[in-house]
Amino acid sequence: MGSKQALSNGREPEELTDLVAAFEQHNSCKITLTCSLALHNGYLDLEWQAIATEKGAPDPVATGLASVSVKEWGGAYKTLMGVVSRLLYALDFQLAQAEFDKVTIK
Repeated sequence: MGSKQALSNGREPEELTDLVAAFEQHNSCKITLTCSLALHNGYLDLEWQAIATEKGAPDPVATGLASVSVKEWGGAYKTLMGVVSRLLYALDFQLAQAEFDKVTIK
């Protein structure tokens, strides 16, 4: 993922680090990214998941603030930046929705 098609001109690792760090700082959370193989229509593909937890929480899966799992089949994204960006957008929506649900209207 990512070599010649990357828009970052070879700086994708640094840009990914900055993107995730900025998301964590803005949302006061810890992001855990996982990638695993999944079977889809008889073919192996990658399933990516992002989990947001409170900073310092011991187990990201057990204490998730919100989580999102985005499955991408058939090479929907050409770069890792595309996958991570999609995960963070979806996760940001879930975090915002949870925050709005806590607000009481008078």
